[in-house]
Amino acid sequence: MRLGCVVMACGKGARFAAAGGAGNKLLAPLAGEPLILRTLASVPAERFEVVVSTCWSEVADALRCTCPAAQVVRPEGERATRRASACAGLAVGMARWDGCLFLPGDQPLVSTESFLALADALAADPARAYRLAWDGEPASPVLFPASCFEAFWSVPGDDGGRSVLRAMGVEVALVEARTPEELLDVDAPADLAYIARLAGC
Repeated sequence: MRLGCVVMACGKGARFAAAGGAGNKLLAPLAGEPLILRTLASVPAERFEVVVSTCWSEVADALRCTCPAAQVVRPEGERATRRASACAGLAVGMARWDGCLFLPGDQPLVSTESFLALADALAADPARAYRLAWDGEPASPVLFPASCFEAFWSVPGDDGGRSVLRAMGVEVALVEARTPEELLDVDAPADLAYIARLAGC
């Protein structure tokens, strides 16, 4: 089974800036590396083909310098909506992927075991979508089956995958993370320090 992973990197980081963060959140240092690079490194390349969808030229430039092998795409149009970002990444591999995982660029602690559990769940039942969760509470990332791909372009609405799942009537199953910390993302500068401590950095 061939799977893609689109790392969503178009967010404005408004909460990060409001909390005193400087510059682009995705380039904020986490243990000496840009946050986006730590997120990319967490994805097991043996199971997922990784694509970064970003509207930020500084993020694309940083990845070209620090991770030249990374596939980077930019959404079309002036508005970097979730849907536009998802479509830009999905277009790279939808002809060959059996499923696509959408991972926020500021969520660097998802474990290899959880990524593989999501992949194995889709392999066992490719009619459903799968969402990482903790104690029954759904979170990100979300793995979509190939049957949903075309709907990203045809279903109205800018909230991305949520509209697709509703329109397609696809059942969403939860896959429990190994630890609750895997679901953490970065909303404020203090989150970076906390995540670094958790990662032992």
